[in-house]
Amino acid sequence: MPDSVADPTRSPIVYVPTADGARIAIKRRPHPTGTPVIFLHGLAVNADLWDLPDVRGKSFHYRSLAKVLHEVGYDIWLVNLRGHGAPRMLSMPPEGQSDWCVDHFILYDLPAVVDHVTAETRRRPFVIGASMGAMTLAGYVQGARLAAEVEHAGIVADADLARARQGCLSGCVFVEFPARLCWPESLYDEEGRLRWRVLLRDWWRNDGDVNHPFELLSRWGWLHALLAAAGQVPVNWVVAEQCGEPWYRKLPDPLAVGIERVELAVVQAMLRMAGTFTGCTNQRAEVMLQGRRFVLDHMKAGVLQQLAKCVRARAFVSALGTPDHVYSDHYDLVSLPTLVVQGGRDRIANAGVTRTAFFERIPAADKRLLYYEEIAHGELEAAPVASEKVYPVVRAWLDERR
Repeated sequence: MPDSVADPTRSPIVYVPTADGARIAIKRRPHPTGTPVIFLHGLAVNADLWDLPDVRGKSFHYRSLAKVLHEVGYDIWLVNLRGHGAPRMLSMPPEGQSDWCVDHFILYDLPAVVDHVTAETRRRPFVIGASMGAMTLAGYVQGARLAAEVEHAGIVADADLARARQGCLSGCVFVEFPARLCWPESLYDEEGRLRWRVLLRDWWRNDGDVNHPFELLSRWGWLHALLAAAGQVPVNWVVAEQCGEPWYRKLPDPLAVGIERVELAVVQAMLRMAGTFTGCTNQRAEVMLQGRRFVLDHMKAGVLQQLAKCVRARAFVSALGTPDHVYSDHYDLVSLPTLVVQGGRDRIANAGVTRTAFFERIPAADKRLLYYEEIAHGELEAAPVASEKVYPVVRAWLDERR
């Protein structure tokens, strides 16, 4: 049975068991009569990315999508996939499991969450997934399951299970969805050979039609060996204390203001550096630093290795079992109301690829694609431009279907 603990923000946290023995942490912002909305996070972050506090700057006002929806009557459920959310809201993997991949999120974590939310509320939830969370959602709604509960069992798409799962949902929102991890202009030819002339000619490009760094990293065997040995990339070592004032607030005002300016400049520089991979230009350091939480989280070796495999295959493929399951070959099983939200500058989830590989293939009678030319990966969750332009449209789409 699920169990609950008190959260410092006074939102209850529920720990839901999965079929393989994990315990998934879900933070709820309840509304007794509201339609439930389940939020799924992406790679290297946790559930709080959807729930950052309001931040008002000189030229912007950021408000999280979770807060926007809760204020108009939605029952909010913020999920940490296994291994995410330490120390305050950690989703625990099964005892003895030291690594996992996206397949685990699809096969075990999301089914347990949807079953719990449905049983608890007696309502059909919406599910909103971003990036890796959208991949998890896509595998879930196509009825992905193990062909047999034995070691090395392959994953299959079960059409009957897909219909049953979709029948339990009010609709899905796919945000920054890498439906196939490939780009219109690849650095490699069809045989997997590096196109050196393209690399030398276009190494500087940072538009959404290319991502040379990702393609190169996905094929560096020595890097994968180091990653497997380490088990993870511990990016959350930079996470600061989630509650309370920064330490420098106790210093005299001139010194505190100076340190704050340096901190903002450093974080803004880090966001620009991340933009080399993501295309981001609209992120604001104030949204992270003035908020009560930081959202960076570990990246497990198994997750990164599966994503690298997807890049090499130019498809969304499984890491567990044999033979490989190609999730991106089964999008034609998705028929529930679907909203797809993509950015034109997204260097992870190319908008054109998502349109042709997913949006145009799903047979849903009720489907809509939102495209924002100036927005890049990660900005649809935590950039002021999303609060201003995107969230009102997402809310209106949900309102029409709840």
